[in-house]
This record gives sequence, C-alpha cells and structure tokens, in this order.
Amino acid sequence: MLEFHNVPLKTILRRAIMSLPTNFNDILRFFEKDYDTAKEDNALSARGQFLQLYPLNHLKKMTLDDYVIGKGTASFCACVEVKTRTWANMQGATALKFGIYYGKSKSDPTVRYRFTQKFGDDDITNKEVFANVKDALLDLIQSGKELDFRAIDENPLSQMFKAKIL
Repeated sequence: MLEFHNVPLKTILRRAIMSLPTNFNDILRFFEKDYDTAKEDNALSARGQFLQLYPLNHLKKMTLDDYVIGKGTASFCACVEVKTRTWANMQGATALKFGIYYGKSKSDPTVRYRFTQKFGDDDITNKEVFANVKDALLDLIQSGKELDFRAIDENPLSQMFKAKIL
C-alpha cells in the first residue's frame, strides 16, 4: 500500500477530492482566483499583430516566395509557425503542413520547392501548386467568416495549419 507520512495514498486522494468545490459557480470562483490572464493577453496581442501584418487584401496579392517557409525570409508560413507560438505551437510536423515549402526532405537533400500531392502532381509548376494552396487559404478564411464548418473540414490544408489560421 502506498503511503505518505503514514497516511494511505487512497485517503490523501479522497480528502483532496472532497475539498474541491462541488457546484459550477464554486468551481469557477476556485479557477478565477488563481487564473493568470497574462498568457492569454500575450496570445491575443500576437494574433492582433499577425492580422495587421497579413490582412486579406495582402494574402490575395501574396507571391510564392512571400508564402513559403525555407527561403530565409520573413514569410507568411514562417510567421504562422514562429511568431504566433503564444496562441498555438505547431512545430514538430514537417513543412508539408503548409502545402508547399522550399527545402529538402529526409530522402532527398536537394533544396527545392516541395509540395503535397493534394495540391498538384509532378506535371504542374510550383506557381500552379501555390495558386491551389493560396485558393485553399482564401477559401478557408471565407469559410471561417461564414462559420461554414463543413467547408472548413473539407478544406485541403492541414488541420494544424487551419486551426492556427482560424
């Protein structure tokens, strides 16, 4: 039997659970007493800065190199991944989450544009692939404005990317 200072762990847990508030208002007061809004405030500020940098009319005019991560510039995708960490972290997945990127892959060290097959096959140009990605991005934003959840779900952009944009 697990014990702490000769008190069974089961007893300690039971006492801890019994000391918690039992109705919603008590739970809310318990939460609000210690809740620090600083993280949320920072996230909202970062989101506001992001929206100022990338208004819809800017996104419509965006070029391939303005968009892709991997060119060493302050691209849209680099900003989405790095500058907006305070409201959600999307690092860890490959850059394919953006639909198209500039760089190498695990199996090919050649640095070049790479894209997921859902935005085009090897027979189309990088600019055509980017046009498909950009259309999906603009459609996503419109679907978000309209609260069209079916269209959001069906949008070909990665779930992680969609969640960050919306």
